[in-house]
Amino acid sequence: MLSCIALPLARAGFEVICPDLPLYGCTRYTGDITYDTWVSCGAEIAKYYQGKDGLPIFLFGFSAGGMLAYQVACESRNIRGLIVSCILDQREKAVIRNSANNPLMGIMAKPLMAAAQIFAGRVRVPMKWIGNMNAIANHKELVEILMKDAKSAGVRVPINFIYSMLNPEIKTEPEHFTVCPILLAHPGDDRWTDIKLSNLFYNRLACEKQTVILEGAGHFPIEEPGLKRMEKACVRFLEEHR
Repeated sequence: MLSCIALPLARAGFEVICPDLPLYGCTRYTGDITYDTWVSCGAEIAKYYQGKDGLPIFLFGFSAGGMLAYQVACESRNIRGLIVSCILDQREKAVIRNSANNPLMGIMAKPLMAAAQIFAGRVRVPMKWIGNMNAIANHKELVEILMKDAKSAGVRVPINFIYSMLNPEIKTEPEHFTVCPILLAHPGDDRWTDIKLSNLFYNRLACEKQTVILEGAGHFPIEEPGLKRMEKACVRFLEEHR
């Protein structure tokens, strides 16, 4: 699924790891799964590869993975850089309102999940009920494939997970983040999360940062010329900071 950027970076000489996280892909995990589980898993993965060969570690996050990469960096040591396609702070009402499946869900998502998780926290519901998954890509055929895939956009997740994702614990506010530089490689034709939503958090960051707009690319940036520009920007960023 991430071959659009993983293969170009591998061809450029970088080792690329694309781990599944609990609930998605093929990972099996026992016990309750919340968004904090993702953060701790990401931090453990980074720690493992740092201890394995001592190579510089960069984190890359598509979509919700952008904020996840940020939080993993806050939990880790010696991260050389972050690359994100967007970085969405779910504490912001504008983010939830504009990324929800519909305007009513944008208003009701937090109180609805707060009530539901008390009585039915382990019940799994389709992620597409919450987020505007139909805008995950600009190619209709690709959207249909992803929405049917129970290991990606068609996944069902526990209400506890959704609640925790909508109420994240950000341990380091952006004004105090100096861990590493950040590259925001934002799709220029993103029909799900406009760049102004990312900028609510990104503009507050205290670290070195740069923005690249991927012309013609949607939320899942597979279109040219945006895809090629993302590859070039990523390679330049990695080489500059490794």
